[in-house]
Amino acid sequence: MKVLAVNLNKPKILSQVKPYLRKRKYKFAVSVDPRGKLGDKLAISGIPTLLLADKNGNIIYRSSGYEDGLENEYLKELINYLEKENIPYDDFAFKSNEDGKKKNIIDIEF
Repeated sequence: MKVLAVNLNKPKILSQVKPYLRKRKYKFAVSVDPRGKLGDKLAISGIPTLLLADKNGNIIYRSSGYEDGLENEYLKELINYLEKENIPYDDFAFKSNEDGKKKNIIDIEF
């Protein structure tokens, strides 16, 4: 499984993307789309937008915007897909920082 983030910032803000990613220690690929071509093609209407795609590239889940707790819905949708496709997976768990806050890293093994 792969995670790809797409940054839709305008060209004048692109210089801030790498420092932002480094600071948060993201462990997945990030592409930049300053002209919004991919965003338009995928009909992105809000930031952030999460898309789950199946092995054929078909979008099976879409969520726009974010609020605390949505990660549980994301995992539910992902698990539903994996089970429907009979794809084995290990249990999912969020890692916590020392202060108890969730990290931006989800370790998925299957």
